Amino acid sequence: MNVNDEDNTINELPPPAPGKGLRRSAQAFGAAAAGAVVLAPGRVFAQLADPAPSNAGLPGAALAAQLLGWGKWVGLAVCAVVIIYGAATWRGMSGNSGRGVEGKMYVGAGLIGALIIGLAVTAVNTLYGAGTAGA
Repeated sequence: MNVNDEDNTINELPPPAPGKGLRRSAQAFGAAAAGAVVLAPGRVFAQLADPAPSNAGLPGAALAAQLLGWGKWVGLAVCAVVIIYGAATWRGMSGNSGRGVEGKMYVGAGLIGALIIGLAVTAVNTLYGAGTAGA
């Protein structure tokens, strides 16, 4: 708002163009943040503690590990059921090409699901190791 001192009236200012002010302030913030990271990395990121992950003393750690094991078992059981269903559909519907293709997709999805479940822990540990390699 703009106050006119001569007759003490309040004049409304025209609204800014849509998105112009927000875009400029976001650009300015991004430039300032990038400048802080590039110009002073020693000051910004100095003295950060990087403890190794551990479940020692964590309340409920055994329960969490047990739940992960159960989830893995259920996931693999579902993948096995999907593979069996897909194989039966694939073979049993050899005269119906649409259902045969659907059976192949079920078998493939079950195999990929089992592969992802089996590699999940290895992938997480590998990516964590790669992320902390330079530290």
